[in-house]
Amino acid sequence: MKIFKRLPGGNDSFRDCFAWMLIVVVVSAFVSLFLSFQAGAWLLFFLIVAWWVWEHPEEGFLLFIVIAPLLPMLKITQTIGTVTLVKDVIILTLFLKLFLVPLALKRLPYRRNVLFAPVAALLPWTALEMVRADSLILGVLRARDIGLYVMLYFAVLYLPTTSQILRRRMKWFMASLIVVLILGVYQWFWAVDSTVLRFDPAREIWIPRISSIMAHPSILGQYLVAAAVLLVASTVYITSLRQRILLGGLFVVTLPFIFLTYSRAVWIGLVVALGAMVVMLTIQILVSRTKNNLWKYISFGGVGLILLLVVMLKFTPAGVFLRSAIDPTYASNEARLEFMARLIAPMTNGEALFGRGLGDVLAQNFRETDLEVYDIATGSSRAVQLTKNSTLVDNQHLKTFVEMGLAGVLIYAWMYWRLAKATFKTQNAKFKIQNVINLWAMGFLAAFVIQGFFIDIWDIFPTNAAFWIVAALVSGAALDET
Repeated sequence: MKIFKRLPGGNDSFRDCFAWMLIVVVVSAFVSLFLSFQAGAWLLFFLIVAWWVWEHPEEGFLLFIVIAPLLPMLKITQTIGTVTLVKDVIILTLFLKLFLVPLALKRLPYRRNVLFAPVAALLPWTALEMVRADSLILGVLRARDIGLYVMLYFAVLYLPTTSQILRRRMKWFMASLIVVLILGVYQWFWAVDSTVLRFDPAREIWIPRISSIMAHPSILGQYLVAAAVLLVASTVYITSLRQRILLGGLFVVTLPFIFLTYSRAVWIGLVVALGAMVVMLTIQILVSRTKNNLWKYISFGGVGLILLLVVMLKFTPAGVFLRSAIDPTYASNEARLEFMARLIAPMTNGEALFGRGLGDVLAQNFRETDLEVYDIATGSSRAVQLTKNSTLVDNQHLKTFVEMGLAGVLIYAWMYWRLAKATFKTQNAKFKIQNVINLWAMGFLAAFVIQGFFIDIWDIFPTNAAFWIVAALVSGAALDET
């Protein structure tokens, strides 16, 4: 009764809350009556999530981090698959709360933004290529994937950032990683029939590939590489011996899981990421002209990486897959070369410079789409996902070239360069947690670019989201020590 007595008494906050509750219920009821009960129920759920994220943006971001590994698996059915749109709701709400509304009200605080110029070029170019697409619906879906995660970048950039907050985010990320690993163990020993199979050309047998709760082994591998690189960066800069042992041990634990994905892109990405981190540390030491224990880490780490690579090439099945990466007679490579020829051969000089349009890799691959606007309006996530999957060509850089031309490739290269440059410029920062992020970013970026030659890396969640999160953390490198 006290609640209702407060309503007419001038409590603006409560009246606003009550009004929004009424609007949410009425809108959901309208959709349930005139479209479907399921659509209304999902709308009610998403509006509640948006409301909560608006009131608690940092907790909403932590929720996004925790559920990101789970969402790819939930696309298996039409009914459950709709819940994956919760990531869109979280991103849009964070973008509105932290960037767009403060910008409109002229209250947006200053943040260092190293990707502003590349993003300012990417967005209009994406819009142009969307309009030029043969299938406008597919072009809109592809543009949505690009624009949505750019919004995530701006949202994370304007989240409150302190050393304490960053440590908290890392702890939640590590907690979700441990859950993914535990479920991977369960899958490998008690649900092996749920694994993806791959043909081993050396032993001429089909072998299982671990995927845990991810939709595919390569997606799990990309997630694990991002986590492994963060663990290494943390181990280098954190001074506590106990924490170093825990983080280093967890890194070692991730290695068998990465191996069991049997993904060449993931293996090579991890090696290149660790190599890039060693190079960054070496340059840092040479520039500062100081002698410290990091020289020992670099020496032992370099020798260890070489020995590990030799052992993998000579004495494990990994060597077969790594050598197959450059073998043109290998079946997977033959398919990739065929894709490349089929995609590039029909392109004119103008299309090579300016692209064919977003999603315009269907005809060359003898694929087509029958997706309708109604499918999108009713939340047919499975139909949308299958349509987007039909544009996969297992080479992101090639796909970008076909869809957006040389201009699009250069825009993305510009973005990579600006991010790599920022990691060096803000290194040796006052706060060790920022050095961890910068070293992590360098390794992640190296792996991301390399994996792009084997996978449509920008189309795979949560790896695409991870790129923009890492970029935002590097860009907004000014921290308040607390």
